[in-house]
Amino acid sequence: GTQGAEKKSAASIACFLAANGADLSIRNKKGQSPLDLCPDPSLCKALAKCHKEKVSGQVGSRSPSMISNDSETLEECMVCSDMKRDTLFGPCGHIATCSLCSPRVKKCLICKEQVQSRTKIEECVVCSDKKAAVLFQPCGHMCACENCASLMKKCVQCRAVVERRVPFITCCGGKSSEDPSDEISSGNIPVLQKDKDNTNVNADVQKLQQQLQDIKEQTMCPVCLDRLKNMIFLCGHGTCQLCGDRMSECPICRKAIERRILLY
Repeated sequence: GTQGAEKKSAASIACFLAANGADLSIRNKKGQSPLDLCPDPSLCKALAKCHKEKVSGQVGSRSPSMISNDSETLEECMVCSDMKRDTLFGPCGHIATCSLCSPRVKKCLICKEQVQSRTKIEECVVCSDKKAAVLFQPCGHMCACENCASLMKKCVQCRAVVERRVPFITCCGGKSSEDPSDEISSGNIPVLQKDKDNTNVNADVQKLQQQLQDIKEQTMCPVCLDRLKNMIFLCGHGTCQLCGDRMSECPICRKAIERRILLY
């Protein structure tokens, strides 16, 4: 166990050095290069790949948009190259390793930020058919597939308003297409700027806005927040018909949906 952990740690360090410009062609007194001394063929492949990307100017920048957009390369773990990436680093929001290699990575291999949390990416909490593949910002959760995420205005996990959606491939370091459509309007009335003379008025406006928001949350579908809640499950929670028909379990309490009741 300890020996295996040490090997993984050494592999992480080697990949980090290669990705940051370490010379793999330099030879020791016996004429051996670092790749000659590497006992693991898959690690050799990973080191060569990291070095190649650095030389071609695709690694080393803090900007994810500078990294190669080859989807196959972007999906494989940057440490072992055997498994697919399935772990979300926090707070940076990048996906660089598989869940087996992630505990040994202290700094994100894409942006070099300190890794404070590691979250394994599970299946979509809404449809349970596909893997979660969209990062919600600013909350930093990845809990829905592309189809379901496009319907949501609030994160199903924490109920925070979603201001931006970041695709899986961008989190892996793929080219980020800053599409204005990714920016989501919260739909709330902007709060008036406070002024010495109208502080009380603003307080009343904010109170009314909050009441309006509460009414919206009670009557609107909690998943898409676009349509009225017109379908109730046996657990007592509800959604709109479009969202409800796609779910196998309640998005609020996670109980299996046994029956759907339409409201008229």
